[in-house]
Amino acid sequence: MNHSGYCMKCKTYGTVRAPELVQMSNGRVRVSGNCSMRGCDGRISKIVA
Repeated sequence: MNHSGYCMKCKTYGTVRAPELVQMSNGRVRVSGNCSMRGCDGRISKIVA
C-alpha cells in the first residue's frame, strides 16, 4: 500500500519510504517511515486508523 504524509523537516507532502505500521498504546494504528524527497532525512508519521 502506498502511504503519503507531510514531512516537517523539508515542509513537503510526499510518499513514505520504507513504511511500517505501528500500533500505538491507545490502539490506533499509524504509518511511520522516511521522507522520499531527495536529500531529506526526515521522518513521516501519520495516523491511519
